[in-house]
Amino acid sequence: MDQSKKFQDAKVLLFDTEPTNLRVTRAALFEIGFREIESIQIFKDFSKHVSHGDYDLIVAEVHNVGGGVADLMKKLRTGDIGVNPFVVSITTSWNRHSDNVRQLVDAGVDDLLLRPFSTRDLAARVHAAVTSRKGFVVTGNYVGPDRRSERDRENSAELFHPPNTLKSSADGEQGIAVSHSEAIEEARQKMSRERIRTLAMRILVAIELKLDDPETGASISAEEIDGLARELRRRLRGRGSPDAVELASALVEITTEALEPGGETSQRLRLIKELALGAFTAYTDGDSVERSDGEVDRTVNILREKLQEQSVRDWRRDLTCAT
Repeated sequence: MDQSKKFQDAKVLLFDTEPTNLRVTRAALFEIGFREIESIQIFKDFSKHVSHGDYDLIVAEVHNVGGGVADLMKKLRTGDIGVNPFVVSITTSWNRHSDNVRQLVDAGVDDLLLRPFSTRDLAARVHAAVTSRKGFVVTGNYVGPDRRSERDRENSAELFHPPNTLKSSADGEQGIAVSHSEAIEEARQKMSRERIRTLAMRILVAIELKLDDPETGASISAEEIDGLARELRRRLRGRGSPDAVELASALVEITTEALEPGGETSQRLRLIKELALGAFTAYTDGDSVERSDGEVDRTVNILREKLQEQSVRDWRRDLTCAT
């Protein structure tokens, strides 16, 4: 294929509040070969397009909108909004601060391109997204490219390779829209199942730690567990399993009771564990939440060590790596 025409049919959503930057980035995309470029300057309009449009590539500048772009990209990745959770996304930024970078990484974007950048820089990122895109990992609070170390990857959340419509466009496969839709829906279902599994696992591990090692387990608040239960119930709704939703609703009732002073009794904690396991089992029609024997015990041990070494605010990230 003529390289100048490689991306001519790919649909691009470009966002930047600064008109000059918008024109420069659009010109770079045009030089790379993109022709179907929708340019947006107002964040509210950008949000609407992300929520309802179908694109092969999103390029968004984060300056002037706070954490808006990161929040939007995270909702897209987790399937809360949008047509295709797996669209290639490249964010641009003048801000090199580590907190800004971390926020975008946690949102699941494919790449972050720091300004100023050249057309060659942007072309390199686009090329990487087409030829060597990272596999995706799905956890309870993250969906996106796998950036874990080899150590964290061992015995951890499995990878999957979602549909890449940008690659299909570059390869001249525009005529298979139906199969693209089917592949995206299949990947979306797999992602949803894994997120539900991980939410249930996080509840099981937290409760197991509280029962097995109350001193360390006290670092995990009842509010945290109640939040996980409510997220699990929300994720299960609309998934075609009334029994699972009923069990998840009962789970939320118990985690709400546990919020009261002295509410975290051993009996109530065990019931929370049983209901979380039951909700997932009902959702999967009998499959266990554990991938292999000892997964909960292994994860509890990892989390215990981490909690003893550092502050509780990082326990979600540790559990994400562990599961």
